[in-house]
Amino acid sequence: MSWLRSIGARIRHGSSGAIVTVVTAALLGSVLTLGATGHAPEVFDGNAWLWSRQAGELARVNANSGTVDLRTPLLDSRGHPVRVTQDDQNLLLHDLKTGRVTSMDLTRMGFSGSLALAPGADVTMLLSQGLAVIVDRARGLVRSVDPASLQARGEPLQLPAPLVGGAFDASGTLWLGLPEQGTVVAIGAASKGKVEVRRTVPVAAPGQQLAISVLDRGVLAVDRGGDQLVVVVGQQVHRVTSPVRLRGALVPERTVGALAAVTVPQAGAIVAVENTDRGGPVHRLPLPTGERTDQPALPFSGRVYVPDQPSGTVRVLDLAGTEAPPLRLPQAQGDLELQVREQHLFINSADAPVACVVDGRGTVKVVDKYGPKASVPGPGDPTASPTPTPTPDTGTGAPGTRPTPGESERPDEPDDPGAQPPGPPVPVTALAGDGRVELHWGRAAAGSARVDGYRVEWAGGSTQVTGRTLSTTIRGLRNGETYRFRVTAHNRHGWGPPALSGPVVPVDRVPASAGTPTASASPGRVIVTWAGVSGARDYVVVPLRNGDAGSDPPQTVTGTSAEFAGLAAGHRYRFTVTARNDAGGAAPASPPSNEVVPYAVPGRPGTVAGRQVGPNRYEITWTAAAANGRPVQQYQVRTGDGQSLGSTAGGTRRLTVSATGLTRVTVTAVNEAGEGAAGSGAVTAATAPVVQITDVSVTALSVRVRFTVRDGGITATCTTTAGERSATGCGTTTVTGLAAHTSYEVKVQARNPMGTGQATTTVTTDYPQVGGVVTCRDAPTNKDPEYCTSTGGIRVFPRARWQPGTELRRLMPGSRIVATCRVTGEHLEAGVYNRHKASDQWLRLTTGGYIAWVWVTLDNGDDINALPRC
Repeated sequence: MSWLRSIGARIRHGSSGAIVTVVTAALLGSVLTLGATGHAPEVFDGNAWLWSRQAGELARVNANSGTVDLRTPLLDSRGHPVRVTQDDQNLLLHDLKTGRVTSMDLTRMGFSGSLALAPGADVTMLLSQGLAVIVDRARGLVRSVDPASLQARGEPLQLPAPLVGGAFDASGTLWLGLPEQGTVVAIGAASKGKVEVRRTVPVAAPGQQLAISVLDRGVLAVDRGGDQLVVVVGQQVHRVTSPVRLRGALVPERTVGALAAVTVPQAGAIVAVENTDRGGPVHRLPLPTGERTDQPALPFSGRVYVPDQPSGTVRVLDLAGTEAPPLRLPQAQGDLELQVREQHLFINSADAPVACVVDGRGTVKVVDKYGPKASVPGPGDPTASPTPTPTPDTGTGAPGTRPTPGESERPDEPDDPGAQPPGPPVPVTALAGDGRVELHWGRAAAGSARVDGYRVEWAGGSTQVTGRTLSTTIRGLRNGETYRFRVTAHNRHGWGPPALSGPVVPVDRVPASAGTPTASASPGRVIVTWAGVSGARDYVVVPLRNGDAGSDPPQTVTGTSAEFAGLAAGHRYRFTVTARNDAGGAAPASPPSNEVVPYAVPGRPGTVAGRQVGPNRYEITWTAAAANGRPVQQYQVRTGDGQSLGSTAGGTRRLTVSATGLTRVTVTAVNEAGEGAAGSGAVTAATAPVVQITDVSVTALSVRVRFTVRDGGITATCTTTAGERSATGCGTTTVTGLAAHTSYEVKVQARNPMGTGQATTTVTTDYPQVGGVVTCRDAPTNKDPEYCTSTGGIRVFPRARWQPGTELRRLMPGSRIVATCRVTGEHLEAGVYNRHKASDQWLRLTTGGYIAWVWVTLDNGDDINALPRC
């Protein structure tokens, strides 16, 4: 029976202008996986597969219902940009970071092929009506591959490099631009899997910058150096003059329908070509206000959809330039992916949890890509005729103690979203022998637990091997019958999606083995060559990374050489070659080749940053680039617009340069293979410091200043000055050696190479503070023996006068006082009670009030003149 999960939904309707928006709050419909029969669900029209970067999975969106009906993980590509190419039979997934291409067979619902391309290269995969091609724009190469296995078909087509654009029209013709010749070419399939040029059309002067968009029945070529548009439809060529200069013009790779659009950001315009079959009329539409894009607008059903990456918004224009309500994707980052498929426009951001589907009437459905779980079909019964039960070379028991699922079982779906089964062990290579098939498969991505086993299934049998085993031989097969095999990986969270072999027929006749191949490494690729084998139809070439197969996909070629791109730079490789004859019989593998270490240009330097360290002086820093198989010899530092600033040795991560007004820099690494991709970063401009005084406190002889300094990007030095005295240091400083009770202008200065900042304030130092002891001595011989203590001590008055009854308090002999200044007041004599001390000087106390000096002995030697006058 089929496994279905019903999902409730709520739909909210609304309309505005020409666009009617239907927001799907939850998924509505059924989510399908493989049922009990083991057959894949029907692939309906109106579907598109959309990538979610952070989840690392593909979701198949049904355009008619606006729901996700299938979902499959691609574990090795989680967090990477992935380009998705599809037709009704195959799905190609190109990981742009690693260069790995994976094929999915949509009729059998399994992963069927894998191919390694050079990461970061200008290489694209294209697919139409069973024809798949690899277009290497930089090298001018076009190679046909089998869309399921991704193995080469025939020799590549060499065109004058570089190439621009590339897409199939509705008839299955591939169009490419050749700027060096000023032409576009139409390419179609030829015999024996080759591709050939079927038509060449001049569209511009040789050497002009070209951009092309492929139409339903031809191509639109844009001369980016002038104002000419050329529309090639069937045998007709229409030359159209643009209403604006086309410098920097952008076009989509593929245009569906009779309306084409050319985005010209520098002119703030979109040039719309209506009725492309007739070459016009031409409209000039304004780019929406505030639009910032380096992506082209895409026409669909009489409207133009303009992506605005910073806001995650797609703006909508009609041919009159009238703007309809925009479409927004929450949490969108980077490029917005727009494609027209099956009479619908699909809008996706790989980082957003939702996507939009727009129909020809402008109705919009918002799709929840991260809705309830759904998976592609898992282990099941592939279609094949009944056969006797074969016997494998390896054990048939399940690894560990896990149960053995039956043929109808679907992939496990753990309840814990963090519990991830393995990925598909793609590709599966099947080599036929006499009554047997030797199977090899790729190492599956582990998921959230290590792979503990693999299961191999075919019509009439199955076997399981350990998680470290990547091959097995199935014996007891019937010669002359066709077999297909399905391999799935298991970890403690369950079974992953299946990888599928191509059809294979056991035979009793095999060719001789190939001799030892020779491998040679060049930048970005390894070439493997060998002597031809008599009677061989093709050869399977297997890379052995560090002695083991399974990490890199093999290649099947008809010649006696194979070129491998996308191998892991810096690792040791050998290669084996297996010859196959016309009947499909495979010889034993050749001895391994010599060892080579692939290498490529270095990776992108990380964390590039610059800061100004002086007038026209900047310090640039970065982190090391990946060496990719050869040591980094140097780093090149340039301005944002490409002007050289200097270079350093490969072990250096810092460079000080001279420049004017530097705002952005790039850094590239260079090794034996050449110069790698640039890392870039902003430059922080420096300014003179800014000082702000936050607090000031004084004593009689010093001033303490607290202040903040914005150093302007360069460490500043600070000086605080009061009168002739100064102190250094930033943040808090104290200037000492000042005069008491004196007014000072306090100036704080901060200096860096860009200038000086300062702040000032005015303060008055305190009176000096001199301690002392209250002195009054009672004695039996005195006239009043208890004069000093009998009345509670010596009086403190509010004024410098002896006025009994007005005293503030009394101080007993021996009490400590602190005086700040002196005044002249009433003259007093201490008599015998303090050595007949007599004076008219009075001391002002820090605690308030005045005491006569005759009753105090100062700590400074009783020097009354050391105290200033109040």
